[in-house]
Amino acid sequence: MDSDSETLVEERTPLLIIPRSRPSRETIQSPQLLPYHNPEQDGDHDQPAIERSLLWRLYISHLLSTWNMRSYEFTVILLFAQAYPNSLLPTSIRGVLTNLSALLLSPAIGRWVDSNASRFHTMKLTIIVQRVSIIVGCVLWAILFSPRTFSTDKEILICLLIGLGIVERICAVGNNLVMERDWTPTIAGEDTRPSLAELNAVMRRIDLVSKILAPVVVSAVRVKGGVGVLVGFTAAINLLTVGVEVSTARTAWERCRVLRAKREEAKDPDTSPNEDQDTDTHREGFLSSLRLYFSYNACLASLSSALQSFSVLSLSGPMTTYLLTRHFSLSMITTARTATSIVEIGSTLLFPYLATQLSLFRRPNNKFSDPMAILGLSAVTLQFLLLLIPCLLFLFSLPKDIPTIAGITSSISTQALPFFTLLALSRLGLWVHNLAVQQIGQVRVDVSHRVEFSGVEMAMVSAAEIGRWGCTAVWGKEGFWMLAGAGLGSVVVTWGLFLAWVVKEGRNVGVKRNTREEEQQM
Repeated sequence: MDSDSETLVEERTPLLIIPRSRPSRETIQSPQLLPYHNPEQDGDHDQPAIERSLLWRLYISHLLSTWNMRSYEFTVILLFAQAYPNSLLPTSIRGVLTNLSALLLSPAIGRWVDSNASRFHTMKLTIIVQRVSIIVGCVLWAILFSPRTFSTDKEILICLLIGLGIVERICAVGNNLVMERDWTPTIAGEDTRPSLAELNAVMRRIDLVSKILAPVVVSAVRVKGGVGVLVGFTAAINLLTVGVEVSTARTAWERCRVLRAKREEAKDPDTSPNEDQDTDTHREGFLSSLRLYFSYNACLASLSSALQSFSVLSLSGPMTTYLLTRHFSLSMITTARTATSIVEIGSTLLFPYLATQLSLFRRPNNKFSDPMAILGLSAVTLQFLLLLIPCLLFLFSLPKDIPTIAGITSSISTQALPFFTLLALSRLGLWVHNLAVQQIGQVRVDVSHRVEFSGVEMAMVSAAEIGRWGCTAVWGKEGFWMLAGAGLGSVVVTWGLFLAWVVKEGRNVGVKRNTREEEQQM
């Protein structure tokens, strides 16, 4: 083996992986290039295992990141409600601006991550800047609630807080891209233990648990201690955990040679290596990222996942508000939200199990045996069927005018249980589909463009969320049945986009198989 080949193997060999029966260095493949597991070629005893100490460091770092992000997200909602008890305008402005910033800047964040030689540098910078923006924001909130603050100063402080909120959101997007779309697929493969599907599921489970529990803790602190204690508590948690989060990420990076290895240089297929075209590429920015995104077949699957954020057919703010105006009790809605959360977490347990079982039947030249294609299409089909007739009929059966409590109590008692049950089960399909699409983007996009591709996907998610808010503002709670219909329509489009990806990938597999057969016959 020559020196160049040795260098390539050194950079791509995942030394964090300890095989039960250690193969030679030449037989170990880069995690991001591992094929689907074929039990006929590689028995379970040959599956390389990722060190547990490395995994726990990743989990701790990701938990601290998601917990601080989710808790601050809910803290800001409570603080804006305290500062402006009779208006939703400031918090709405903040929500629109942060999502608009994520839409415009996520691709740039992805390009920055892909072009940075050090994976730890990108992780460290997003963590530190995010924590600093939260701590400074807490200081400004404390000043704002001070009795010595004048009304003119209050408006200036709100503008500064909105600006810090944008910085925090962009850093949160960057941290998520680095961890879930760069570190995770670099460390794990589809034939490792745990597999890429399992590691993705654990990361999503951590996020969902933080999303559920962080608001509960924040609410308890607010009720027991008031606004001042909540601000101090938030600042203290971020100050005390930033060091732990950075150190766990650093030790994980140090123990893993594939993470320490320099990235492959990104190459734009539309750009030859001269200065003028390089300058044009940087100047185009967002448009160049869009061209890159749509150059991959995986963009169809990615768009199908991003479009899920448009639907209001979940127990989020718009539907909760609507149901409360129809005299659904808060305790009933809270119970339904809890059940929905359990189903969502359950989806992260079901996904890797199904992926493992389906991989046993995987055949390299069979276009209908791709586990991610089967899981994604089945999940979004399940979601559509559960939302189609039962949920929409229930929503349409509710009176358009706000009824009296006596007039609707009896119908609620008989219709609420199947409605909330089907709504909760539909989230199972949503998250299994989401995880399948995430893995498609991780393994079917070139490593040198993987994070930039995911950055554009995050921009599409923000665009869908802005569209949902816009439709909610136009139709409002009195036209919620129109919002529900639009949400179902978005699920139909999601199903169509993913089916289009499955068909297109199937054709590509057929073309490659025919090409190989022709070459063998020559």
